[in-house]
Amino acid sequence: MSRELREESSALHALGLLAGGELARFRRECHADPALREMSRVLREVTSHLVYWAPPHAPPEALRERLVNVIVSHHGPNCDPARDPADHERAN
Repeated sequence: MSRELREESSALHALGLLAGGELARFRRECHADPALREMSRVLREVTSHLVYWAPPHAPPEALRERLVNVIVSHHGPNCDPARDPADHERAN
């Protein structure tokens, strides 16, 4: 695997964007190469902090409405998408 491909694959893996054969190949390469494994570990650690670096941003109301519609279409009209899922666990 070329240096560029190693770096690209490590970055994609850190972002959770490798799948199927690419993921299997990358895992094999990491198993065989301690330097690649370390690069991947560092990139995963850095990307795990990205959510904290971005300024807070409220999603558009249209997005909320689309999500509610998807939830209702999958779980039926009697579901309450605004309800805390933990309430269901406490009630049972």
